[in-house]
Amino acid sequence: VSSMMFEAGGIQFPAAPFAGWYQGTEVASRDFLDPQRYNLMEPLGIAMGLDMSSNMTLWKDTVALELNKAVLESFKKAGVSIVDHFTQADQFMEHYASEMKVRGGCPADWVW
Repeated sequence: VSSMMFEAGGIQFPAAPFAGWYQGTEVASRDFLDPQRYNLMEPLGIAMGLDMSSNMTLWKDTVALELNKAVLESFKKAGVSIVDHFTQADQFMEHYASEMKVRGGCPADWVW
């Protein structure tokens, strides 16, 4: 996690360790494709030779799908843990059901 600041008690930690995991869509769709981040949607559409004349051609969907597949494969090839969004949703629903059974509620906001 680069360029992220952790602040606690008024102290800023510019090199805070990351103890979470990555989701494929977070890297591919958010980091690489969001306009306010790397903004690669159009360059990748052009590089892929897609018909970008209209959103109806679903060229953006094609870019997002192929980039998500590439990110998952590259993490796997490098031996780095990552999860796809369907698996993560299933895992959370299992966690949610367990929390409801054991504690009668779940402190996480699953719609976030």
